[in-house]
Amino acid sequence: MTITNALNKIDLKYILIILIAVFFSTLFHELAHWSMGEILGNKMTASLNSANTISGEFKHEWNRNFITAAGPIFTILQAIAVFFLLNKYPKKELFPFLLFPFAMRFWAGLANLLGPNDEGRLGLSLGIGLLTISFIVCCFLFFLVYKSSKKHHFTLKFNLISFLFCSVFLIALSFINEYFKIRII
Repeated sequence: MTITNALNKIDLKYILIILIAVFFSTLFHELAHWSMGEILGNKMTASLNSANTISGEFKHEWNRNFITAAGPIFTILQAIAVFFLLNKYPKKELFPFLLFPFAMRFWAGLANLLGPNDEGRLGLSLGIGLLTISFIVCCFLFFLVYKSSKKHHFTLKFNLISFLFCSVFLIALSFINEYFKIRII
């Protein structure tokens, strides 16, 4: 087996790492919203797939954009950090922590068409449209995934299968969160 084939092998261990990446990346994304809200003096609650003020209102209306931006900013910073970690320590086990931020923001961007979420709400609030920020964020995250994949010889097939697992696990997490009404804070 060549090195490229070994790097692109998707086994049970790698799939488990994707699951871990999805769970913790989503959890910390929501905790970023929650933390920003609390820092700004809003009483917040968070689940595995959302963070909101307990009262449904913000202490100050300007808090809305800061709280909304905190999750995507954390996700972007995670991707940047993992991109550089992958460059220093070329381990395929790190790759899901770079790929999932792209998958997460890609699906969130499409979900804006059903109702504005993070980047969509920010774009509308700033007067630049529903999909503008999502498009920019997705392009940037895709660029990081592309550069890393090219450098580490991750194939298109490896990327697509990994993206599929990220997507399935994200959907499962969302359904589990809705069905069991899981609150983390």
